[in-house]
Amino acid sequence: VRGFAEALRRRRPDEIEPVAVTGLPDEVRPVAEALNELLGRLRAALDRERAFLADAAHELRTPLTALDLQAQAVVDARDEDRQAALRDLRAGVARVARLVEQLLAIAREQHGAAAVPAPLDLDELVRRTVADFVPLAEAAGIDLGIESAEPVRVPGDADALRRLLGNLLDNAVRYTPTGGRVDVAVAVEAGAPARAVVTVTDTGPGIPPEERERVFDRFHRVPGTAGTGSGLGLALARSIARRHDGEVLLEDGPGGHGLRAVLRLPAVTWP
Repeated sequence: VRGFAEALRRRRPDEIEPVAVTGLPDEVRPVAEALNELLGRLRAALDRERAFLADAAHELRTPLTALDLQAQAVVDARDEDRQAALRDLRAGVARVARLVEQLLAIAREQHGAAAVPAPLDLDELVRRTVADFVPLAEAAGIDLGIESAEPVRVPGDADALRRLLGNLLDNAVRYTPTGGRVDVAVAVEAGAPARAVVTVTDTGPGIPPEERERVFDRFHRVPGTAGTGSGLGLALARSIARRHDGEVLLEDGPGGHGLRAVLRLPAVTWP
């Protein structure tokens, strides 16, 4: 036992390979095996952390370079062109700020920084979130509204669920053309247990079936897609949904046109 303990003490902080269990007495072997399981989980977590940092650095490089070019354009612009250059710069700053916000939210999700679940009225949360997006939709010439909203309660982190809903609405509004529609509905799906279902249906170009799982990967965007999305919104939405024992999936809109995002969460009765 002393030899096993000394071997662990001699390990470097970055040395997370499994410990050898051969030759250990029967009383110590279960401890070593449990330690190897822990080291395996730690190794997987560190791999995810490295991949996240590499992806974040890669994704930030392009918008930061664009910001530098836009700032230089402001400096070089003639007086009559300076206002347009400043508008481009402000739009670039907003894109970077949005990307950083999404990166921080993903990092919080990965590290389990979550509030204690509490009972909340999902239909009311949906109404408030939709109201936040009405000005954005109106500015884009899009008809955003709630088709129906059955009263339903779920256990959850209100801030995280609002972020999830906001990402679904942001995607729908962002990719729906002027004159289009985004319809939101809240329903209760009967069963044991009952499920709360939120759908966000748009009249945009949709996503090919073969791409619908891939868009939930971090930083993935459908090839040829126009727009300024970060490729993080759906990844964050799915992460939050899974933390709430729910799911997010994408399917065709009515008649095979547009896209429908479907969120399912456990519905519960609270005293």
